[in-house]
Amino acid sequence: MPTLIIDGKEISVQPGATIMEAARLLGVYIPHFCYHPQLSIAGNCRMCLVEVEKMPRPVVSCAMPVSEGMVVKTDSEMVRKGRQAVMEFLLINHPLDCPVCDQGGECSLQDLAMKYGPDRSRYYEQKRHAHDYDLGPLLETEMNRCIHCTRCIRFTDEIAGAPEMGAVYRGDHMQVGPYSSRPLSSELTGNLAEICPVGALNNKPFHFQARGWELKKSDGICAHCAVGCHQRIDHLNNEVKRVMSRRCLEINQTWLCDKGRFAYDGLTRNRLEQPMIRSEESNQLVPASWAAALDRAAELLKHFKPEEVAGLASEAGQGAEELYAFQDFLRNVVGTAHLDHRLRQRDFSADEMPLTRADLSMNTPLSQMGKADLILLIG
Repeated sequence: MPTLIIDGKEISVQPGATIMEAARLLGVYIPHFCYHPQLSIAGNCRMCLVEVEKMPRPVVSCAMPVSEGMVVKTDSEMVRKGRQAVMEFLLINHPLDCPVCDQGGECSLQDLAMKYGPDRSRYYEQKRHAHDYDLGPLLETEMNRCIHCTRCIRFTDEIAGAPEMGAVYRGDHMQVGPYSSRPLSSELTGNLAEICPVGALNNKPFHFQARGWELKKSDGICAHCAVGCHQRIDHLNNEVKRVMSRRCLEINQTWLCDKGRFAYDGLTRNRLEQPMIRSEESNQLVPASWAAALDRAAELLKHFKPEEVAGLASEAGQGAEELYAFQDFLRNVVGTAHLDHRLRQRDFSADEMPLTRADLSMNTPLSQMGKADLILLIG
C-alpha cells in the first residue's frame, strides 16, 4: 500500500487510488465540479488542481494515481493561482442570474467563486448562448449555465443504462444535451438535477417553489417499493417541497428512482381530504363530516352478511396501529375474514401453494446481487 503525505498528514491507501480519494479519506476537502465518487473519472473541470513535489506544474487530483512517498499540497500559492485561473474561465460564459436560479444557496459554483473568483470580470465579449431542451416533465433546462462537467452524460451512460445525453461541437462552442429531440426515457432522470453542480438541469416540479436555506430537512426511507432507498425530505410550512437521495452504499448508493423522488405530490394533489357521500338526489359525491360518513357506512354494512364483506387496505403510508385497528374491526365487529393489502397484484394463482422456508428467506443484500454471476427473474 503506497504511503503519501497530504498537507503534512500521512496516509496509506490502496494501489491505484487517486490523490482525491486519499484526501477524502483524510478529511481534506479539494474543490471539484466533474468528480463524483459513483461515476467514472473525467478530469475535465480542472478545479481540483493540487501541487505535488518534484512536479513542475499543478496536477489534476481526481485523475492522478498516488505513488509511494508522494508529497501533496492542496492550498499552496501555485494551487490558488491555478484554481483562480480555472474559475475565471468558468465564469466567462456563465450568466449572472443567481437571484433567479434554483441552485442558489446550494451551488458549488457559487461557493467556489466566493473563494477563488475575481471581484470583477475582464471579459467584455458576448457570452455564449446554448440551446435549452425538453427533457420531459421532471427536468427544467437552463443550458447557458452549463460548465461542461459531463456528470449528466456519465450518469446516463453508466448508471441509468440509457446513453441519451452527449456533447456536440468543441471548445467554446461545446454544448451538452440529448442525442434526440425526445424527452429522456430513463426512470432515473431526477438524479440529473441532483448531481448537476450548477443550475443547468433543475428539478421541474420544485422550480421556483422555495430556496434551499428555507427548507427544513428530515431523513426518510422510500416507501414505494421493497428496496428501501434512503432519502432526504425537504419541507416548508408542513408541506413536502422536495425529496433528495441520501447516501447509502449498500442499498441505493446516492441515487433515487423517479417514483421515489417525485411521488410526494400525491400528498397534496388529487387526494381525498375529507369523507364523501354519494347523494341520492344527484348521484354525485358530496363532502360530509366523519360522523355522517361513519353512520352511512354502518347503515350499508347492515344490509350484507359478514361473509359478503371484504376489507382492502394499502400498506403504503399506513401505520401499524391503523392497520391493526382496521383488521380488528373487520374480524371482530363485522365478522369477516376477507382481508387483503395487495392493491397492485393481478395474479393470485400462487395463493393455493403453501409457502416454504426458502420462500421467506429472500434477504440477499443488493450489494451481493450486484456481484452475482446469474440472476433469475421469474413471474
